Amino acid sequence: MSTRKAPNINNYFSSAQKELQLSEAEAEIQRLRAEIEELRAKGSTELEAPLTALREQLQSESSILSIPLDRIEPNPEQPRQTFLPESIDSMSRSLKSDGQLEPIILIQRGDLVIFDGERRWRSAKALGWESLQAVVIPEPVALHRKALLTSLHREDLNPLDKAEAIVRELADHTGLDAPSIPRILSTAVRRLNKQGRMNQVVELMMATEQEQQQGLAAIGLDEREQSVLALLLDLQLNPASIDANIFPMLSLAVDLKVAIRSSGLKGVHAMCLQKLSAKNLRKTEEEAESIRVEITQKVIAEKLSVKEARKLVSEVMSSLAASSSTPPLPAAKQVLKATESLQKLSGEMLAKAEASFLREFQELLRQKLAEVEEVLKQK
Repeated sequence: MSTRKAPNINNYFSSAQKELQLSEAEAEIQRLRAEIEELRAKGSTELEAPLTALREQLQSESSILSIPLDRIEPNPEQPRQTFLPESIDSMSRSLKSDGQLEPIILIQRGDLVIFDGERRWRSAKALGWESLQAVVIPEPVALHRKALLTSLHREDLNPLDKAEAIVRELADHTGLDAPSIPRILSTAVRRLNKQGRMNQVVELMMATEQEQQQGLAAIGLDEREQSVLALLLDLQLNPASIDANIFPMLSLAVDLKVAIRSSGLKGVHAMCLQKLSAKNLRKTEEEAESIRVEITQKVIAEKLSVKEARKLVSEVMSSLAASSSTPPLPAAKQVLKATESLQKLSGEMLAKAEASFLREFQELLRQKLAEVEEVLKQK
């Protein structure tokens, strides 16, 4: 199987002549960025030098402008939706002490939209700056995909933002409903794991596009599964890892999602805290959320490790179980449980019961039926 070989970046940068006019330079810059994004999507670790060279080329072409902050808009298709206050504060301190070391990159789309550098823009606003140095480039084709590739393999992109961005990309390119995508992937991964064929899919990550299509077609996927896996492979993502570690973020409780975005709660900690559910705790949703929020705050404040967080969750669940070994079910659940029990009483079972027990049962049913009728009259 042939692998995708990264191009020699130096060749691309050396080809940019200093005498290019601004319009020609922008076209060249756009081409260079496309190559860098392609390498970033492949997980290349040798990107910093080319990125630095690109910044230097932009500066040498005298295309850095001073743009008022009120003319700049955030990118609505930005995969990163989380900007923690401490992260903004850190960048603000850097801007205040060292100034702006590199320009942000903007896209001309009616307004000037941020392609790269939203954290610096937010920090500059917090400092009360009036303008930032910026480079304006033409809008890339498939803007969300370009922004996704730019952010996807950065370690500081939290798994919730990553999950939502990947689902959006898959929905845009497959036509599938966003809520159905995690379910389609999970079904395919479970089946392939059971068949012992998941490794074949992982091996396709570094294959050519044609080899990926042929490989997926050979392992018996339906059309929807094949479209989802094909796009994940094209993004250089391991479908099994996305299914196990990323897409579960989408089903987290709302309070845990808020904690990830506002307090920096890690995804692995959130999955641990998700066990404090109403079902597991045998509490109402409101009671479970209150317990979960309290424990979440403790995990964040004390900076507990995953192991420590799991131990704490286990202790909370054990403590609640000990204090109320048979907690009362909500009224609706009790009625439902009684209804299910009655439905299980078949005619054959009743025929085998003694007459005395049946008469007692009949009388009890009459009493309960009268109580139900009385309650219904009051509602």
